[in-house]
Amino acid sequence: MKFVSDQFRFYWHRVRDFCIYKVLHADDPPHRLALGIAIGMFVTFLPLIGFQMLISVFLAWILRANKLVGIPLVWISNPFTIVPIYYPCYWLGCKILGMPVVTEEWENLRGNWEALLENPTTTNGDKVRFWWDSLLDFMGPLWLGCFVVALVLGILSYYLSLLAIRGYRIRRWGQLMPPELTERELREEGAAKESSLLASHTDKSPAA
Repeated sequence: MKFVSDQFRFYWHRVRDFCIYKVLHADDPPHRLALGIAIGMFVTFLPLIGFQMLISVFLAWILRANKLVGIPLVWISNPFTIVPIYYPCYWLGCKILGMPVVTEEWENLRGNWEALLENPTTTNGDKVRFWWDSLLDFMGPLWLGCFVVALVLGILSYYLSLLAIRGYRIRRWGQLMPPELTERELREEGAAKESSLLASHTDKSPAA
């Protein structure tokens, strides 16, 4: 339990630091940050295994959004979450198109995928090829369902992020752009100056 608790605390601190110092305190307008988050969320739910990070950065560059904040969101779709993410999207696409949902083939896909992950010789290239080959049979409803889910979540994440970033900055600084130095940077600068003064005082102290 202690190991799990330590792991959870480690990841919680990383997420918190990213949200505070890479998003809320980033030297970028709220719109660019919220748009970067929306792009990352949108790309996460598209069946573009192996290319999501590149596409997220490319779209952020085209739309002049923040390129950094969307990258961690793309990692939501990883080897352990692909089936739980894509199957509901496939189900939605089938319902929209009026097609039957092929559950048995998805169960076979899940089993083959788990076997592939357990194989120590499996490379990232093998994983990408597996998904592209396997998803060809589901591409129509899968793409439709993924696009609908991605679009809805992208729009929601944009407006929610925009409201959150604006509200945080107005409450904290009374303005939409952060000051030149955040509190963390000020503390680090103060600690560096204090260490420098202490070292200087030590050097000037007479030897015993």
